[in-house]
Amino acid sequence: MKIIYFGTPEFAVKPLENLYKEDQIEILAVVTQPDKPQGRKQILTASPVKECANLLGIKVIQPNNKKELVEELKKIEKVDFFVVIAYGMILSKEILEMPKLGPINIHASLLPKYRGASPIQESLLHGDTETGVSIMAMDETMDHGNVYLIKRVTIDENDSLESLTAKLSLVSAEILPATLKDIKNGIFTPIPQKHEKATFCHKIEKEDGKIDFNKSAKEIKNMLRAFTPWPGIFTDFNGKKLKIIETTISNDQLEPGKFKIDGKTLKIGTVKGSLLPLKLQIEGKSIMDVSAFLNGYKSHMPL
Repeated sequence: MKIIYFGTPEFAVKPLENLYKEDQIEILAVVTQPDKPQGRKQILTASPVKECANLLGIKVIQPNNKKELVEELKKIEKVDFFVVIAYGMILSKEILEMPKLGPINIHASLLPKYRGASPIQESLLHGDTETGVSIMAMDETMDHGNVYLIKRVTIDENDSLESLTAKLSLVSAEILPATLKDIKNGIFTPIPQKHEKATFCHKIEKEDGKIDFNKSAKEIKNMLRAFTPWPGIFTDFNGKKLKIIETTISNDQLEPGKFKIDGKTLKIGTVKGSLLPLKLQIEGKSIMDVSAFLNGYKSHMPL
C-alpha cells in the first residue's frame, strides 16, 4: 500500500512510526503544518510529526494553504490512502478524491460524540470514564464520514490531557496498520454515523482556562485535567493571574471564589465543594507549593 500521511502534533507521531515499520506499507510523503514560532523567544519550531518524518527519512510537505497542498499532491502518483490524524487543515473535495482507496481519518472520540478540534479535552471536561478512537472514511464535513472501526479506551480518574493523549495515540498506532489492510482487502464495510446524536467541541482558546467559581469543585478539577499543560486554569488575584497547578477537592462549602486558610491548607469556595490547591503560580513567578504561597501572599487574599 502506498500512502501519504497527514498529521501535526505529538498525538500523530506513534501512528506514523508504526506505519513506517510495516513491510506492506510505503509512506510516500508526510504532510504537516508549517514550522511555527514558539516560546518567549518565538523560535521557529518544527511540528512533532515533521521531526519524526525527518528522523525516518520520509519526504515532508508543508503547504501554507490548500492551493499549495493540491499542487504538491498532484506531483505524487498512485496513492492508495491518505491517512489523516490531527493535521490541522480542512481538506477540500478535490483532495479527498485523489487517493485510489480513499482518505482515512483517525479521530480521538467515540463518534459521533465530540466532533471537532478538542475531543480529548472535552471528554475530560465532562468527567467521562470512557473514550476511544474512531477510524472513518473522510467526507467534506468535519468528522462526519462513515466509520470503519471504534476502539474504546478507559479514562482513569487521574488521567490528564497528557496521559490520555498518550493512551489514545498508542491505541491508534496499534490498530491503524491492520485496519488499512482490512479496508484494502474489503473486510471492513464502513457504517454511517448516527448524525442526530452528534455533539461538537471547539478549538481551545486561552480564556477557556479562566475559572468560574460558580461551577462545582469537581468541574473545575476536570478543567485542570483537560487544560494541563495549556492553557492551564487561572483566576484573577490582586490584578495578576493566579494559576492553580495541582489541586484536590473537598465537600467543605464556602462562598464561591472566597479563600479560607485552615492551618497549612488553602480552601477556595465553589458553588459545590471547595478546591484545595497543592501547587500554585502567580503571574511572573515560579510554581510554589501551597505553604510557600500562604507565607508570601496571606495578606493579599480575598478571605
